[in-house]
Amino acid sequence: MIFEFSIARKYLIPRKRQLSMSLIALMSVGVISLVVWLLLVFLSVTDGIEKNWLKKLTSLNAPVRIAPTEEYYRSYYYQVDGISSQSDFRYKSIGEKASALLTDPYLPEEDPSIPLRWPEKVTSRDGSTKDLVKETFSALKELQLVAQDYEVSGAILKLRMVRQQGIPFTQSEERGQGSLTQATYLSSFSGKSPELPHLIEPPRSEDLNHLFFLADISSSGVQEDLPGGLERASAKEFQEKIKALLTHLTITEMKTTSHRFQQLGTLLPEGIEFDAYAPAKGETLTQIVFPKDKKASSGKVMKKNGRLHYRSKEGATFLAPLSVPLFIEGQLPMDVSLMQPHFEMIRSLRDLRFAVKTSLQGIPLQGEISWDGIAITTAETSRHFESHPETPPPWPYLVGNEMFLPKLATPAAILPKHFQNSHVQMGDIGYFSYGAASSSSMQEMRLPVTVCGFYDPGVMAIGAKVVLTNHDLPHAINVATEQMVDPNMVNGIQVYLKDLNSAKETKAAIEAALAAKGLSPFWKVTTFHEYDFAKDLLLQFQSDKYLFTLIGIIVLIVACSNIISLLVILVNDKKKEIAILSAMGTSKKRIALIFTLCGGIMGMFSTLIGTLAAMLTLANIDLVVSFLSFMQGHDAFNVIFYGKSLPNELSRHALTFILIATPIISLLAGLVPALKATKLSPTQILRSE
Repeated sequence: MIFEFSIARKYLIPRKRQLSMSLIALMSVGVISLVVWLLLVFLSVTDGIEKNWLKKLTSLNAPVRIAPTEEYYRSYYYQVDGISSQSDFRYKSIGEKASALLTDPYLPEEDPSIPLRWPEKVTSRDGSTKDLVKETFSALKELQLVAQDYEVSGAILKLRMVRQQGIPFTQSEERGQGSLTQATYLSSFSGKSPELPHLIEPPRSEDLNHLFFLADISSSGVQEDLPGGLERASAKEFQEKIKALLTHLTITEMKTTSHRFQQLGTLLPEGIEFDAYAPAKGETLTQIVFPKDKKASSGKVMKKNGRLHYRSKEGATFLAPLSVPLFIEGQLPMDVSLMQPHFEMIRSLRDLRFAVKTSLQGIPLQGEISWDGIAITTAETSRHFESHPETPPPWPYLVGNEMFLPKLATPAAILPKHFQNSHVQMGDIGYFSYGAASSSSMQEMRLPVTVCGFYDPGVMAIGAKVVLTNHDLPHAINVATEQMVDPNMVNGIQVYLKDLNSAKETKAAIEAALAAKGLSPFWKVTTFHEYDFAKDLLLQFQSDKYLFTLIGIIVLIVACSNIISLLVILVNDKKKEIAILSAMGTSKKRIALIFTLCGGIMGMFSTLIGTLAAMLTLANIDLVVSFLSFMQGHDAFNVIFYGKSLPNELSRHALTFILIATPIISLLAGLVPALKATKLSPTQILRSE
């Protein structure tokens, strides 16, 4: 093998005497490398997109679900709550059953008699009523699985959108109201989902500004059809809101909200000239306008002894107080640091003070200013805690590995990020409207809610309408509408997994555990492969994967066919050497192996080059996307479907496919010329030479 390999290597090394052969070899290697690069990048990106979609799917719906069967709803265990005073004569959800102190709340001497048509009570070995829910959670705990109950309902969401009118965060700011109505599904917030934190969007700067803007606005009247004028929040409520924000927020950069910035006067250093324009009325300046950059054609202004001295380009001089209207051409960004506030002393945002650093016309400015005419552009929020914070933030947060909704004046809700396109922001308040049957008619009921964040629902059509909120809201709606909703569709248990590929094995283990406890008739276990709303999408993913792999094989075969052409030319060029080797006793098998190795070496070398190029491309995939977007004049990839950025991990599946397929196809391509080499007659070749 060493002899054959050395001969093959000698044939493939470029030499001056065989320049044409070298060029053909380089072209063949280049073509195969290009194909390997394209296939690796394409398959890695598509594989990453599929994984991201699956993560979003299972983050909201869990990889494995356990749903109650009809047998569960007909059982004594479920039905008994409807006739028990200790259960308020209403059926309980799975979550309520899991936390209930009594498995059997029925009191024979107080409650109505049990109907004869009811099935027999399912009992444990000691004769007590079997707790179908608690024993199911116990079985899941024994399997070391993370599980949480879920509940789903539907309602009309109506939001009251209070917005700033005029110049934000100034004394001239005004407030207006609008509304948004949308039919939605309510789903209980699954804080134990390991992937859900990755779907929830961090607060944007506009959301943070909106939360500060709403801090002194009361949420009263949120359930009214036509709310009247906005009421100011009490001093205590305002201080609590500001404390919740600033305790978990670090503001690092702000900017002016309009051209007028009166606090600029306090930042100007003494004795330094700035370029400025200043129209005058008689001997009085009406305003001073500062360009952001130096302009030689303008006048000069200097702060001296707490007053502004202006000299026009014609040489006229004026003296103005710091109260003269000050303007900047454009918005002025500034680095800020909040000065530690005394929350009990705060009555408005203007009581907050910042130490700022910025520059104007290349001259550094620094000083202290209040929150007047400025807004947040960059800030860092705290969302991860080791224990529950004393003052929780007004957005979803993690304690350890579990996520929690904030505790607000009204129940918190997380909306799909598509609502941001309708200008919904964090802090907006509203209500869920639903119909509840009374003895004589249907009545509209309303549950107040506050928007605390947004999440990415992925590509599911229904995902754009699912609102995540605490368990109480969907349960309250389901209790009021229990006669109109199929209970099998609204309540169940979600099981979360670290590895989605183990979903089917986990399902089998759960079914076995339930059977061992005699619980199988009451529960149906399904994996995400069986969800009706995702089944078609997953089948399409699988079909696409097979199709892309087949196309990849065909393209590789076409690319590797260049090897056949090269080696045929090489065999014709090396006839004399082949004849000499045969005359010296080299077997036809070893001669064939030489040219087969030539094909294999070219395939391996091309695979290496293509793989390195693919790794480099994936590491800089954002630059590639930016270039494609620039060439097309719009976003190359829709954010809704592909996310904020394309996946940049090299797919193991794609790499394994390339590392196996390319060398094998290259070796097979080398067989045809190798067989031709074995059929050459050494005698005829040497005689002709």
